[in-house]
Amino acid sequence: MNIEEQNLERTRQDTLLAELSKDTQMLEETERNSSLANFEKNENCNEDVKQDSEKPNLASMIHPAAVAYGLHKLSEMPAVKETIDDCKASISDTLSDWSHKIDDFFIGIYESAKEFLAGNEADAKAIENLGGSFVEERDFGLDKCSEAAKEIFNPGVIENWANFSLEQRQQIAGAYAAEVADAFELRNFTGVYFEDLEPGVMGYNNGDGSIHLSNTLISPWTSPLEIMNTITHELRHQYQFEAVQGYHNVTDDVIKEWATAQEIYNYDQPYCYDPWGYTYNPLEIDARYAGETVVRNVTHDMINA
Repeated sequence: MNIEEQNLERTRQDTLLAELSKDTQMLEETERNSSLANFEKNENCNEDVKQDSEKPNLASMIHPAAVAYGLHKLSEMPAVKETIDDCKASISDTLSDWSHKIDDFFIGIYESAKEFLAGNEADAKAIENLGGSFVEERDFGLDKCSEAAKEIFNPGVIENWANFSLEQRQQIAGAYAAEVADAFELRNFTGVYFEDLEPGVMGYNNGDGSIHLSNTLISPWTSPLEIMNTITHELRHQYQFEAVQGYHNVTDDVIKEWATAQEIYNYDQPYCYDPWGYTYNPLEIDARYAGETVVRNVTHDMINA
């Protein structure tokens, strides 16, 4: 290749390089413009998101340490500090007041328990003032009657009852009647009278302090258990009469029951027509319970001796 051809070839190459450089610059410019457009678009989108959000999440932008420091500074402000101190004092007073109340509560429980375990002195005195008759009406005096019956009608007396004279049997019956009168704390007791009564009638009481017993009861063939039952029964009627008169410590409802029973007492007609007249009259129910309880207590000890 000669010199001219070489120069021509060099010129052509330079031209190609120049065009390539130009194309490169154009491409870079295009890419820059595109990137700028995308950047502006993204900025506009972010701005729209910010405008659409009603409550921006500011907490994520604040450091916890900054919050703590701010609260500390706020609490040091005089007005705020005064309010906080007042709240502290109020809480302290409230806790102290409740502490006293809790202490008083437990002290009260302790005192109540102590009174319960040691016995209530006031109640004990009140019961004392009521006297020895302050027990259930139905069972009043029956323990003493039973003890007297066990002593007077002991196994030897029961076994030899038929061998005693009439006077001895009368004396034994009279001695037991005196013990029963004492057990019931009768205000008026004038003794026991033996007489001939209608068949089937073992005894009666008119409320005058005396009891009238059938001569049949002290016969050799009558069981001493029947005697103690009848004497207890009839003197229980005396106790009922005196209770209605207000001489014994009996509750108002029992007094009313016994007073009404006295008014309707009637043994002249069959009890099927008048069940409260005699057999199921409250006075008879109570008197039967008294006499039969004494008999049961005596026989119980005899059987189990």
